[in-house]
Amino acid sequence: MSQVSLMGSSAAGGENNFKHRITDDPLRGWEQWWLWASERINPIVVKEVRQSLKSKQFTISFGLTLIAAVSWTLVAISLMVPRIFYMPAGIPLLSGYFCILVAPLMVIIPFGAFLSLTAETEDSTFELLSISALSALQIVHGKMASACVQILLYLSALAPCIVLTYLLRGVGLYTILFFLGWTVVLSICETALALLLGAIARTRMLQVGAAVAALAGLFFAVGTWLTFLLSVGLQSFTNPASSEWVVVLALVTILAVAVSLVLRAAAAAIDFASENHSTPLRRKIFSLLVLVSFWSMLGIIVAEEMTIANILLVGVFIFLMVVGTLVTGERGVISPRAQRGLPQTFLGRAFLTWFFPGAGLGYIFVVAMFAALFGVISVFDLYYDGKFQRNNNAATISVGYLLLCYLAFYVGLNRLIMMMIPRQVPARMLASIALMIATLVMTHMLPLFFAYYANDYRDFDYAWHQAFNIFWSVAEVSDNNSLDIGASIAIITLCAIAVFGLNLVFCTRDVMLVRVVVPPRIRDDDGLNQPTPPLPVDPFAD
Repeated sequence: MSQVSLMGSSAAGGENNFKHRITDDPLRGWEQWWLWASERINPIVVKEVRQSLKSKQFTISFGLTLIAAVSWTLVAISLMVPRIFYMPAGIPLLSGYFCILVAPLMVIIPFGAFLSLTAETEDSTFELLSISALSALQIVHGKMASACVQILLYLSALAPCIVLTYLLRGVGLYTILFFLGWTVVLSICETALALLLGAIARTRMLQVGAAVAALAGLFFAVGTWLTFLLSVGLQSFTNPASSEWVVVLALVTILAVAVSLVLRAAAAAIDFASENHSTPLRRKIFSLLVLVSFWSMLGIIVAEEMTIANILLVGVFIFLMVVGTLVTGERGVISPRAQRGLPQTFLGRAFLTWFFPGAGLGYIFVVAMFAALFGVISVFDLYYDGKFQRNNNAATISVGYLLLCYLAFYVGLNRLIMMMIPRQVPARMLASIALMIATLVMTHMLPLFFAYYANDYRDFDYAWHQAFNIFWSVAEVSDNNSLDIGASIAIITLCAIAVFGLNLVFCTRDVMLVRVVVPPRIRDDDGLNQPTPPLPVDPFAD
């Protein structure tokens, strides 16, 4: 009788323990961490992975990839018999496998991500997702994660074939891992750009144009990468030096931040216009420029060559011209929820206000970023003056100053013209891009036409009337072989100061915005809905 009661009590205790483990929070550290991770898994990832793996596109492409890999293995080995037994045969076989692998990784997966995002627009599923707890960034990240899962599946399918090339000699392990890794990196970058194109193309006409542009870009990238691999890459990269790995690390970190910026821009394109997307985007732009500047400065110190600084200035100028053109198309509408996050201290308003929405604030942010970079390069140039062998010590500073004036003038002029367009007009970003292109064409071509007409359509030298010609003026400053470049610098300096001053005056409305206090009702709801954070527990504790 005692044994029966003991067994009954133990069974009841086990049942209660089982119910406790299901309904209550786990007690062990690793179980708490697992629960925390499982609750935050993006449901879009599960949906996209199931949808992509069950689609006909994946079935056909994956099957054709397997058939192509098996066929190439049989054909290549049969053609290389009997010399395959005593001669290295890894590179020819690996070249064929890369041709097979590049097609799904750099064409099918990115274009599939583009079609997936455009299908969401056609089916009007964004409206349904907007009322759920999912954010636009989660949607974009979920589609990116689905593409990464497909990349892993293709890599796992061709992994035995790639291992076979290493066993056949003639190709090193470094070569295989290096170019395989860069193929994956390029696939991820292409997928991010494809998602951005899919997010921007919200109408049927734009979707057709974006699809054509995406296919053309993907095929161009595939052709360029395969040409480099088959002609130079697989034969030359055998034993990498330490400096090469530093360059690889720099490129990987820069591309990682750039991909994060592109995905954030894609999320901003499909989200509500009243949300604050300017702050995270400008933070990522700031991080990208800081990272690029750091690696460039390190390269200048190692290579002892200031030519890298000129390349950095020109590249950042082009990037900020594009960013500034998009920024001037912002509506500058700050919702009350976004206004609650404005800085409230003096230092915060002085340094962080430029990260918040507004075309004027964005213009000051772009100009201040390039001015800071120009100042750092100028100090760097003066500090290392005399240590590097250079033919022209003043070229870097002169080029940087001229590019700063052009950035302040053209972006500021574009913003002043965009202020005349009502904020309610749709497609302001496209209007801003078209306006910038028209302004650049007119300021570059009209002086050339007048100069040709005044010289009876004969060639002429550089003069002050070409002050707004970016390419010719930068070339003259770099060569320092024209006496009229001083007059052009004075003209563009006065114009840049005038345009910057007007924009600084007109952006006072955005600067005078103050932080809004959170209403008590919303504060109480947030306090009730916010769960109590768990205590930190050792994940390996029993």
